[in-house]
Amino acid sequence: MRPVVAPGLVAEVCTDSKGREQIVYRAPFPSEGPVQCQGRSGRLLWVYMFAHFVFVWPEGRTQVDISHGTIGGGRMPLWDGVPIDGDWTSDTLARFGQGWVRDHLGKFTGGPVRG
Repeated sequence: MRPVVAPGLVAEVCTDSKGREQIVYRAPFPSEGPVQCQGRSGRLLWVYMFAHFVFVWPEGRTQVDISHGTIGGGRMPLWDGVPIDGDWTSDTLARFGQGWVRDHLGKFTGGPVRG
């Protein structure tokens, strides 16, 4: 009998170096937004959080600032001025953020990251 799995978890079979198979459960990365808000300067911003990396994209800029945290909570600045291509839309920021996180985390796992 298979265990009851919480919503959103995905079962995967992994094989270790000795050929033993193990079922593991992968959880999706948390996300918030994208939401549009007004920055302190009065400039409109798109803000998106994926895997606790927060992406802030001011209107009229071709760069995003990346921090760690949540949209509504505290944030720790990480990188400023990361280039982004495309129209200034929520979809563009969401696609960029998800791709950036997977590429970034893949540096530490030795391969592509899903979530």
